[in-house]
Amino acid sequence: MKKVIFALAGLAGTALAGCTQVQEPGSVCNMSGIAAQRQLVALPAAAPGENSPLMEMPLNSVSITDFAVINKLYVRQVTAQRTPTGTVRVNSQIINCTDYPLLVEARTQFYDQGQGPSEPVSAWKRLNLAPRTTNTYSESSMGAKNVQFYMVELKETR
Repeated sequence: MKKVIFALAGLAGTALAGCTQVQEPGSVCNMSGIAAQRQLVALPAAAPGENSPLMEMPLNSVSITDFAVINKLYVRQVTAQRTPTGTVRVNSQIINCTDYPLLVEARTQFYDQGQGPSEPVSAWKRLNLAPRTTNTYSESSMGAKNVQFYMVELKETR
C-alpha cells in the first residue's frame, strides 16, 4: 500500500524540520462491517433454530448475488426517484475495492405495491470498474404508477 506524505510549511513559507506526517489512505471497503449487516432468511421447512444458507435480499437495495465479487465490490449509494413521466429511475454507485479491473453486470427488477413483479426484469448492463474506482449503474422502469419497489442484482461478468 502506498503511503501519503504531507509536509507542513511554516507561517513564513519555510518548512519546519520534524513536521512531516505519514498518513495511510483510509479504506472505503470495510467488508466485515458490510457482512455483519446481512441477515439470513428463515426457511419454512428448516428445523427449529436452524438458519438458512440463503442471505436476505431486501427490496430497494442492491444485492451482490455473485460470491466471486461479494468481497470485491462496495455499494456506496442507492437512490431512486420518479421522473416527470412517472417512471422510476434507480441509480447505484458501485466501488471496485481491488487493485485490478473488474467487469460486472447489473439488472433491476421493479415491483408493485404487493411486492410482485410489475414488469419484466431489465436486461443486464455491463460496468467497467478500473482498480479502486467507482462507476454508476442506472436503470429506469417502463411502467409508471404501478412501480413501488425495486431490487438491483449485481454479479461479475463471465
